[in-house]
Amino acid sequence: MGNRSPGTERDLEGYFAGEFAHSLDEKGRLAIPAKFRARFKEGAVVTRWIGECLAVFPSDQWAELNADILKRPRTDPAVARFRHFVLAGAHEADPDGQGRVVIPAHLREYASLESEAVVIGNGEHLEVWQPARWRAELASVQTKVESDLRDLGI
Repeated sequence: MGNRSPGTERDLEGYFAGEFAHSLDEKGRLAIPAKFRARFKEGAVVTRWIGECLAVFPSDQWAELNADILKRPRTDPAVARFRHFVLAGAHEADPDGQGRVVIPAHLREYASLESEAVVIGNGEHLEVWQPARWRAELASVQTKVESDLRDLGI
């Protein structure tokens, strides 16, 4: 979220958190959770993400992510992998009047999305998971989170 100081009203509005069950319609449209729709007024970008899920970024956060990656050396193999994995799969999506974004077929296939999805808030972006994958990811996280928090000093 840039260089804003913690605790400001803007910061509280800017973070995505929570877990929401949603459906995809026959056209591949997914509703953004109502409490977050205002953050996507300027548009959204949907792309592949880590863990065989999708990430949905508000346009401003997408621009920030790209600005950050442009600061890295183009010859860095990690940058090249990021560009191939995330940028090549990116799709601009303007939410419709009901707050839905179209998830293109290649992204639905990547994330194994059919008619149901779990949308989670993850800081500056949303993630869209196939429900069984999300349950498996959450189970995996639960087995590791206690030691992770200790290692982070939390």
